[in-house]
Amino acid sequence: MVAAGSMLGCGRPTGVPESSPDSTQKLPFDREASSKGRSPSQTLIPTSSRLSEGTPLVVSLRKELTSASARTGDSFEGIIDEPLVVDEQALIGRGTEVTGRVLEAQPSKGNHSPGYLRIALVSVDLRGRTVPIDTSSIFVKAKGAGRAGAGPEIVFTPDRRLTFRLVQAIELP
Repeated sequence: MVAAGSMLGCGRPTGVPESSPDSTQKLPFDREASSKGRSPSQTLIPTSSRLSEGTPLVVSLRKELTSASARTGDSFEGIIDEPLVVDEQALIGRGTEVTGRVLEAQPSKGNHSPGYLRIALVSVDLRGRTVPIDTSSIFVKAKGAGRAGAGPEIVFTPDRRLTFRLVQAIELP
């Protein structure tokens, strides 16, 4: 009992100097936090390589995709337009290649039956590895009258940015 009592009475580890109000010595944890860089303890914490459900993927297509020529099941290529950054680390950089799939396509059948497209992303190419992804789809149906009696078509051009969202979180390699 005496040994336990003496151990409990000591609140300071050995080798740590006593601090007094007039002491000029500052310990490292008494310093102000730096506004730049990472703290030394943050470098020990593994960075996240997980993209959460709902993460937006902003993509530009490599080639034009139209309801007039696309067929259900066709694939298309695109690139990431905005990098995906988590904990100040770019997990997917701008220009990263993605592959998508045409889920539904219908060419126009005259003014009363306009064309439509439904597309989604199915994979992203990361450092030479194809990573499967599951994203929301984009569905667009043409409106209005087409050209010279033809029905209106949907056209996604390479300069148009499309935003998909992850349906399931993914772990990146």
